[in-house]
Amino acid sequence: MLRLRVFVIVLSFWSFTAFSQAKITVGDAYDVVDAPSKYYFTENGEIMTVKVAKKEVIIQKMSAKTLKFLKVRSYDDLPKDYMLESVLQFKDHYYLFYSLWEDKQEQLFAREIDFASGSFKGPAKKIITVSEKISGTMVKTGFMSMGTADKFSFFFSYDNSALIVQYRLVPEKKRDSKSYDIIGMHVFDPTLKEKWGNKVTMPYTEKKMDNLDYSVDAAGNVYMVARVFNDDTTDKKDDNDNPNYKIEIMKIAAGTGKITSSKVDLADKFIQRFWLYETAQGPMIGAGYYNKGNEASSVDGMILFKFNTDGRVTDMKTIEIPVEILNEYVSNKTRRKNEKKEDDDEAEATNMVLKDVNVQDDGSVILVGEQDYYTVHYSRSGNMTTTYYVYHYNDVLVSKVDANGKLAWMKKLPKRQQGTAGQGGMSYRFLSGAGSHYFLFLDNEKNVDLPKDELPARHMDGQGGFLMCYKLNDKTGELKKTQILDTRDVEGMTLHQFKPSRMLGTALNTLVFEAYKKKKEDVLVKVVLD
Repeated sequence: MLRLRVFVIVLSFWSFTAFSQAKITVGDAYDVVDAPSKYYFTENGEIMTVKVAKKEVIIQKMSAKTLKFLKVRSYDDLPKDYMLESVLQFKDHYYLFYSLWEDKQEQLFAREIDFASGSFKGPAKKIITVSEKISGTMVKTGFMSMGTADKFSFFFSYDNSALIVQYRLVPEKKRDSKSYDIIGMHVFDPTLKEKWGNKVTMPYTEKKMDNLDYSVDAAGNVYMVARVFNDDTTDKKDDNDNPNYKIEIMKIAAGTGKITSSKVDLADKFIQRFWLYETAQGPMIGAGYYNKGNEASSVDGMILFKFNTDGRVTDMKTIEIPVEILNEYVSNKTRRKNEKKEDDDEAEATNMVLKDVNVQDDGSVILVGEQDYYTVHYSRSGNMTTTYYVYHYNDVLVSKVDANGKLAWMKKLPKRQQGTAGQGGMSYRFLSGAGSHYFLFLDNEKNVDLPKDELPARHMDGQGGFLMCYKLNDKTGELKKTQILDTRDVEGMTLHQFKPSRMLGTALNTLVFEAYKKKKEDVLVKVVLD
């Protein structure tokens, strides 16, 4: 099920100048809040966290300047069987969204949060009611079913003036070849006044199409990109090893729900992941990764095109990843393999997943991919065999494509992160502002001065690490790398439970994040870069 797309934080007021060292400040400790869901927001020199446990919502306020804890409010008045959907900032509003199955109806509620006071603004508001059941993810505790979560997905327009809430009804017919998806779509303004809402029946059966992405424009029109198969099979290759599908972009008109569509001929390109974005110039931009059918998880290059308001697809471009980029920070064995494959035009990035697409004001596009995969392992003790998973978050590939569809630059940021507790403190944080792009993540100290012909040393999740910052100049792609801090020694303190998603750009050259210091206490850490 589609979830909220994680947008790049674009902070026009927040930027790094060239820096050589960092000033670290640790605030006073405050009581830890144990909660499986934590959300962080910043505004006017303050930080607000919203932490949600099953029976309780805790809203904290802290100063991003002094790092002092300001206040906390706790609420336990949400309905007994609610399911958290998300906590979002929508323009200058903040909302906690939750769903509730009651009276044989699926309902979506929004409860507004006042940032200044760090408290809820009145009771929850019901914004969607559905008489049918909605597809989602079953949540279980032990052997007990606790309900269905992730039933609603949230997508913003480019200017953040419109929000589409999307859901999928449970099919009446179980056979995909006979069942047509019915997608609920509701578009809201920042006050959650509904612009329009409708249930839209897809033009193809579930078997015939795979929905890849949704988007919404400022006028409230909804766009959907889908993979539509050429025949009644779900084979991605035809008999000639070409794609057995077309990419189809569907525009669902605001108010009426009327569908118009346009097909994209891929020739020999297989789409791995694809997203739609509105631009400041007007047309939608489609951007994604493709391969030539060798491996589902491999990437040969990028594909981009424009989808105009009249329904035409124009300016389709494909950009291949140069073998020179593929051969940076890899083993000699991999380098030789890539060079051999390149002779047959088959060199590719393995396990590369598109993670972020940033459409800039001038029409250029930043695409960010990360090597993201897991491996399955088995351990045997006596007659007992245990299965466990190891999660890998490796190199980051950053590419800029200019407004004319030409590659401006492409950079590989080397890392090798590994852990056994899901994502944990791995992956990266992407921030943009003032003509530069920043990538922050925990790394092994040995990689500070890593040559391009060497493989990065491994960073093990949960064992501390060094916070690295990569700064990329937007115009030139010039790269600067700085080691910011060692989480095992920050003013003599060891920081635990570091997560890139907790990092906030709060002022000029300034980052603030929350960490656990043990003894049931959290602290705020401020990083000011010279």
